Amino acid sequence: MSIIKVEKALCNFAARTSGTAIVLKGEWGTGKTYFWNSVVKSHFQSFSRTKYSYVSLFGLSSLGDLKRSIFENTVACSKAGEIVTKESVFENLRKLDLSDARSGLRKLLNYGKEAKIPFVGSFGGVVDSIQYALTSETIICIDDFERRGSGLSSRDVLGLISNLVESKNCSVVLILNDGSLDEKDEFFSFSEKVFDYEVVFSPSVQESVKLVFASVGAGRKTLAENSINLEINNIRLLKKIELFATILDEILKDSHSKVVQQAQTTLPLAVFAIYGGGKCKVDIDFILGYQGSLAAHMPDNASATLEELEVKRAAREKSIYLDEYGFGMCDEFDAVIIDLVRKGYADEDTLKALAQQLEKKIKHDADIALLGQAWELFHASFANNDAEVLAAFELAISTALQYFNVNDLDSVASVYWELGRECYMQSVIDKYFSEVFPAQGVKEKDDIFQWPRNEYVSFKLDEYFKGLTVKGSLSELVKAVVESSGFPDGELRRSLAQKTEDEFYDYFNGLNGKDFTRCARMLLKCGEVQGHDQDADHDYKNIFLKSYNALLKLSALTPLNTIRMSKFRNYEKVYHNLADRSGDARRGSSKNDG
Repeated sequence: MSIIKVEKALCNFAARTSGTAIVLKGEWGTGKTYFWNSVVKSHFQSFSRTKYSYVSLFGLSSLGDLKRSIFENTVACSKAGEIVTKESVFENLRKLDLSDARSGLRKLLNYGKEAKIPFVGSFGGVVDSIQYALTSETIICIDDFERRGSGLSSRDVLGLISNLVESKNCSVVLILNDGSLDEKDEFFSFSEKVFDYEVVFSPSVQESVKLVFASVGAGRKTLAENSINLEINNIRLLKKIELFATILDEILKDSHSKVVQQAQTTLPLAVFAIYGGGKCKVDIDFILGYQGSLAAHMPDNASATLEELEVKRAAREKSIYLDEYGFGMCDEFDAVIIDLVRKGYADEDTLKALAQQLEKKIKHDADIALLGQAWELFHASFANNDAEVLAAFELAISTALQYFNVNDLDSVASVYWELGRECYMQSVIDKYFSEVFPAQGVKEKDDIFQWPRNEYVSFKLDEYFKGLTVKGSLSELVKAVVESSGFPDGELRRSLAQKTEDEFYDYFNGLNGKDFTRCARMLLKCGEVQGHDQDADHDYKNIFLKSYNALLKLSALTPLNTIRMSKFRNYEKVYHNLADRSGDARRGSSKNDG
């Protein structure tokens, strides 16, 4: 039944002057109580009765408890939904006519203690009877039927409902969760005799979302749309989403709209995965580790086991679900949103800091998009629009040069060189390699995806790498390599290779201690290293040859040194191979070694 028809049916029920009992039933969490309350608040003026009582059976263990609760929770229909206060309870109690027992009533009104009166017994029992006698002409909602106490049977509740309808001219609506009762429960034996009809509440996803988000304005449009895309129709989940969104509103109030949009994409997904009772097609751990669908869509390994293939298939399905929803990958910002949903509170400082980082990325993407737009204009036609195309490139350069990679710069340079505008572009390239590229932290030529074709860009890039050295003496550099417990690499490697043979000779000549052999072997091992590019190979070769030549010179000084050199003779073959290839061999040095 559509939500409009349910609303009409409930209004008709409440407008009837004769006593009526109905069941409002539907799946757990679909918002039956929430919807009924909204009907009462919106349409109470059309109700045939002026009094209203809402009772939850949760925790009630006796028929007396239920009767008392109905009386104490009775309010004017215009006040339906307001919190019952001590004053409203006392207002109901003051309706009791106990003129012969005023002192007992005073005691009751003080804190409701069980006063004993001679020949009468429990004064509270008398009051309960009078309370129930005063209950009439009231619209009563009984909720949480399946959570009533063990001392309150279905027979008791249905019997009371029947009495309220037939003897008190009340109208009673019982809210019931489908599938919540055992099929042998007495409810099914007596319900047909008590209730006139059932109203099934089964709202669509769109209707459920509208119930929660329609009243909070256009600012929740994205949340509403995302909840619909996830097919969340559980009112409790939707209200959780709204609750957490309210927390985020304050933290992200000054953030970029795309930051807020990302938060409102992650939030419903996190709530659904954590609190959805397994209805969400992805678990929260999968979401936290999700870095895109590429891995899930790679071809299957031919040697994979059935179990591995099943894991891959499940991951592929989850990836498709996230992609279709619009969740591309989980970053730190998403993880903090998920943490908020799990814990119920947010680390505001962390969230704000991540939001600022995300804003920088958004600006980066927007600025670098200018370069893409310039290339689109370049390739769009054969029109005579040189000035327009160059203006587009120069806008991208002035706005987003800090986001260019080397290949971006190389491609734009090629256009300017072809047009004979090298002078302008050279100044841009100079600025790039003095201000932009060093901040990117690139230390190795191997990190460049494609070496630039433009000669000037290539020259400046090569000059940049040659300038990457560590200042300090050879002794300080070797110490740094030893402390790093590996082969010299990057700036250390380049710095060592640029030292002269004389500096290597002086280093070994002045080295005196237990680290002599360790340091010498570490430098000589460079002759066995295969570099990741031509420049690295050249550096390793130079370090080895300069080290070995220095040791050869020292070995020729005394007979004892000749003997000492024997522990390094296993590098002699490497030395001759590299020396022959480089043309730097000192052919006579090997004689001294003998």
